[in-house]
This record gives sequence, C-alpha cells and structure tokens, in this order.
Amino acid sequence: MKLLIITAPLGNGHNAVAGAISDCFTALYPDASCEILDMYEYISPHLKKATASGYFLSMKTLSHFHDMASTVYTRQDEKDFNEYTPSRLADAFLASRLRRAIDEYTPDCIVCTMVYAAQAVDLLKGHGAIACPCYGIITDFTVQNYWEDVEYFEYIVAPSEYLQPQFTRRGIDFSRVLPFGIPIRKQFQIKHDKLEMRKKFNLDETLPTILIMSGGMGFGDVPEYIASIEQLPFPVQILVICGKNEKLFEKVCAMQTRNPIKVFAYVNNVDEIMDAADCLLSKPGGITTSESLAKGLPMLMIHPLPGVEDRNVEFLQANGAAIYITKTWQISDAIHLLFQCPGRMDRLKASIETIAKPHAAQDLCQHIAHTITNTEEHI
Repeated sequence: MKLLIITAPLGNGHNAVAGAISDCFTALYPDASCEILDMYEYISPHLKKATASGYFLSMKTLSHFHDMASTVYTRQDEKDFNEYTPSRLADAFLASRLRRAIDEYTPDCIVCTMVYAAQAVDLLKGHGAIACPCYGIITDFTVQNYWEDVEYFEYIVAPSEYLQPQFTRRGIDFSRVLPFGIPIRKQFQIKHDKLEMRKKFNLDETLPTILIMSGGMGFGDVPEYIASIEQLPFPVQILVICGKNEKLFEKVCAMQTRNPIKVFAYVNNVDEIMDAADCLLSKPGGITTSESLAKGLPMLMIHPLPGVEDRNVEFLQANGAAIYITKTWQISDAIHLLFQCPGRMDRLKASIETIAKPHAAQDLCQHIAHTITNTEEHI
C-alpha cells in the first residue's frame, strides 16, 4: 500500500495531523509506504517561505483586530465559488504543479490535511487525472465553505458527528463524511497516573495545577496570564510550555511569582505534562483542543485567532466541554469555578468524554487500508 499525504505550512496543525496519520499508518502496516508532501515546498521553497511568513504575519496582525477580522472571515465563508474566482484560479495552478508529484509516486490513496490541497487534488480527480480514493481532513470544529468545492473525494473526515447540520447546509452528503475526529499522535491516547506524573516533574502532589501553552505560533500574552493567576485567593501551581519561543522562556523564567511555577522550553512529552495538570489554559487551536479532549483535560480557551478558532470556541461551549475566557469572564473567574465550586470539574469532564476522539488516527488508517484493499480487489 502506498499512501500520499499532502499538506501545507499554514499554521502547525496541518503538518501535525499529517505526521500523526503517517506514524499511525506505518505502525499499523509496516510493509506500507507513506510519504508526506508539502505542496508549497514541492512547487517552490520560496513559495513555501513566502506563504508561511505571510500567514504568520497576517494572523498576528488580525489577532489585534479580532472583531473586524472575524467579520471578514464570516463574510468570506458565505461566498460561493466559481471557476473564475481567485481561489479557483489558485487551485488550478496548484493542481497543475501537483500532478507530476502524484504521477511519480503513484499512490494507492491520497489524504489532504488542509482544504486548499484538497481543492487542488479534487480538480485533478474531477478531470480523471487521479483514480485512487481520496480523503480530506477537517482540522477544526467547523465546516468551511471551501469544502463545498471538494466534490470528487470519496471521504471527508470530520471532527464530530455533531457537525452534521453544517454539512447539510453546505450541500455535502453526510454519507461521504467520516466523523472519526481530528487525527492526533498515539501518546495522547494514553492516560498516565496524575500523581506519578507530578512526582516525575517534581511538582506538589496536592496543589491545583494549571498548564499554560502558548501554541505553535506563539500568540498570547503568557506573562499576563500568569499575573492573572497570581491574583487567586488560594494557592495553585503553574506549568508553562514555551516551545521554541526562547524570548518567552527567558521572560517567564525571570518572573517572581507567589505560586510555584515550572517552565518548559521545547518538549516532546506534552502528553505527560498534560496528565500532571488539572486544566489547560491555551488558545483553542484544533490540534491542541483535540489533544486536551483526548486526555480528558478541561480547557480554558483564551484569545482565539479570528475565524476557525472562533468556531472551535462555539463548538466546545455548545457542548459544555470548555470554558471561554473573555474580558468580563476572566482567568481567575474560570479557575475559581473549576476548583471551588463542587461538581463543576466533574460535569466538564463528563461533557469532554462525549466528544473526545482519541483513536481518530487509528480509525482513519484502518479505514484507508480497507478502502485500498477493496479498490485493488475490484481492479
């Protein structure tokens, strides 16, 4: 079996999902071949750099004008497509460049982890240039209008069956939809003992523990979050993962806090740190959200990027599975609710359990293998 995963450098989520699928597929099927293709890098390394940099700068700028940017996103999400729109012209360009890579690899199945890649591949499939089955992966808890334009893919993988009304409004037949969840790495399926993890990281075993993550793109004011937590009238301990943001790491390490704080730079065991915590304070990216849900870790959502992350907030709030931090409902309000109001934490965890999809990658890979096998039998 030969699986081709096509992704793009627009944020970190699409690449993380591609990696999770690849790792799972090769673990389940050691004799299979799996390749991840960054479509922009394949076309031109300069295009990849320009696209990634442009996306980062636009998101950083728009995050300062959240309401305006969210309005623009909503209006864009309501537009229809035709063959002459800039989006469709861009798809045609990408498709013409991708065809050579697909022809060279001759995959038995193609998976696209972002919608622009799916649109480009769908054009090729619609013109008969691709015969193998194709899967599109939605990496946030919403259905963007761009997916209406992916007509020839056999399957679209959705974060939840609860999104069925959105597919219906988009005119997408739900029989094509696989509500497996957003594929995440295998280690997030495993739940370690909380006390063991606290011992491992030299943490107090009894204090309420708040994990702060700044996200792969480094948005958000982490020192401000810590200052807000410091205002709580009861003791807690704080964990901060700074990732590759060296300036943030140095800044947080230099802070003088009343509550004990442990600061991590880049780590490869986020799953274990999550198991040591009682709640997560983070912006609600699709991957971080899915990982925290898989861990059963209550999430305090703060500073969502305009657009899909706003939709993540709506979905999680509607399902009672997270708490949204605003100017008027502050960090200290949410933490007080979780730790000082009997039963609130348990109710939140019960809601999380109803929507968590920790086995999404495994369910998807098994479905892909079954589809490939059935396709080969009918050739």
